[in-house]
Amino acid sequence: MRTGILVAGIAVGMGLHAQPLLRTLHDDWQIHSEADGISIPAVVPGLVHTDLLAAGIIPDPFVGNNIDSVQWVEQRTWTYRCTFSVTEQEMACKAATLGFDGLDTYATIILNGQVIGNADNMFRQWRFAANGHLRAGANLLEVRFTPVAKGAEALRTRYGKVLPHDSDTSGLAPFVRKAAFSFGWDFAPRLATTGIWRPVYLELDQGGPALTASVTTKPMGQHIRVSIKPEWTNMPTSSGRMQLWWNGRLVEKRTVRNTADRTAEWTVDVSANERWWPRGSGPQRLHQLRLVATSSGHEQVVYERTIGLRTITLDQGRDTIGERFQFIINERPIFMRGCNIVPPDVFLPRGGDSAWVALVRHMADAHMNMVRVWSGGVYPPEAFFHACDTAGILVWQDLMFGYMVPAGDSAFLANAHEEVRQQVERIGAHPCLAVFCGNNELDVAWSNWGWQQRYGLHGQDSAAVRNDHLAFFHDSLARWTAPFPYTPSSPLSNWGNAAGLRNGDLHYWGVWHADSSLASYTRNVGRFMSEYGFQSYPDSTTLARYLAPEDLVLGSAALARRQLSYRTDKPLFDRIGEELGERPLTLGAFIQATQAVQAKGYGLAIDAQSMHIGQLTPAAWVPYYGS
Repeated sequence: MRTGILVAGIAVGMGLHAQPLLRTLHDDWQIHSEADGISIPAVVPGLVHTDLLAAGIIPDPFVGNNIDSVQWVEQRTWTYRCTFSVTEQEMACKAATLGFDGLDTYATIILNGQVIGNADNMFRQWRFAANGHLRAGANLLEVRFTPVAKGAEALRTRYGKVLPHDSDTSGLAPFVRKAAFSFGWDFAPRLATTGIWRPVYLELDQGGPALTASVTTKPMGQHIRVSIKPEWTNMPTSSGRMQLWWNGRLVEKRTVRNTADRTAEWTVDVSANERWWPRGSGPQRLHQLRLVATSSGHEQVVYERTIGLRTITLDQGRDTIGERFQFIINERPIFMRGCNIVPPDVFLPRGGDSAWVALVRHMADAHMNMVRVWSGGVYPPEAFFHACDTAGILVWQDLMFGYMVPAGDSAFLANAHEEVRQQVERIGAHPCLAVFCGNNELDVAWSNWGWQQRYGLHGQDSAAVRNDHLAFFHDSLARWTAPFPYTPSSPLSNWGNAAGLRNGDLHYWGVWHADSSLASYTRNVGRFMSEYGFQSYPDSTTLARYLAPEDLVLGSAALARRQLSYRTDKPLFDRIGEELGERPLTLGAFIQATQAVQAKGYGLAIDAQSMHIGQLTPAAWVPYYGS
């Protein structure tokens, strides 16, 4: 059992005059494919697919059967190019770095004809030293993306064993650090994207002083003592003054003469009433910390941070029923009400931050207090976590491991370690963070889904894959995510047996995958219901955006192709017959019936879970799939 740190927050500034200069490089990009003779303008942040779509080179892949005609895009090498200028004054800076917040996926970075680095993970931030390669005046920056299959195949060959890949016909998804859904899932077609999908910038370090701080807390009866320890880079040597501001109020000021003065600890006592709570349990108090340092040379350096004060524990202790799975916030167990989400757009940059923030607004409107970020997508942007902080939405953050991984490969392990380090540091700074989870369904899948037979993993190969899995998800990730609450997989119990209802969190899919009646939701209430649900069709006006009028007919081939679940429409017709006593003959009637059955199923499940408050202390999530 781990208790999350009491203080959580995000640094929003450093030295006002001494911090590195950041110049975004988002203008005047082009993409090129020598194989196809393509050279067109590119949007950065963006993706090759959306640039080709804007140029009229490919059709909208979601219309008709166009998905087949765009699969060639992932097979090409694509080069992004832009020219940017650097002044003589900027050339005099102490250090220059090119930063990329997201490269999808295998990329070579070339500055003025010289390779300065390579990337192989779309979830990582990449920084490459540009010193010695920059020029005063015009500079040519190139980012060359090679096909994802090429890099993934190299790792698969090196690993020497196949890994389960149910949703990816190529079998390569487990061997590349890329969003799993882009290889196809039951809600998304295969669109293995490429591009500079998050911001790119030039960072120029002037070499001046920079100030950060470590913040710790200690309960003191009815107060929380917040301790702030200044940490310097290029600390000023001359005497000066420092000030501590808390929520816009000057708390303390000091004269500083030496290193000991500049690094001395500051403290603020905050009422326990000022803690951060999830939505519906108390206020979402956020505090503004500001340290201001001025030297005798009148250079001001400022550190600012937004802080939320809360404790969080994932209680997995034993009781008379089995094994608990409940969250205790500020020493109080909280009943969780929420959803699972996938990215709001298959083309990730297209929706932008606003699409992620809109999801949070929908959660708040529905009185939710938790969201699970599913492991087959991507880590959300900062705007999403800021919105969750202010709305009081706790975040169950899956790490992005939707498949079993080649954890026995040392290069893969180092790559994954840096990815997790970056994301834990970033996401863990937010008070909304509740728990990190290693993967989605891999533990129960290995034990129950017949993967060993399906993928020929027997004997030593089976043992090696299983041992790598346990070492990575149960040991390495547990260490890398400390001190935050962590669970190696979701679910911890398998549905379809009594033990699963008594222990840990549960994904109950008996209604969709096993043809159980809706009433089974009332009999299958686990300790924590982290997934359950039933499909419905979208409104016909949505379908009409992507299908020709002649295809908007029940039973059409084009409509059937959009049903990506292996279960097809059979569970929908079966439950409609059971619950509504009808067999729809038109598309409109079918759509309305699927939505009615879905609503009834959710209502039964939510009511059943709510009735168990104080008995099994489960938490219920209503499935929600974005906008």
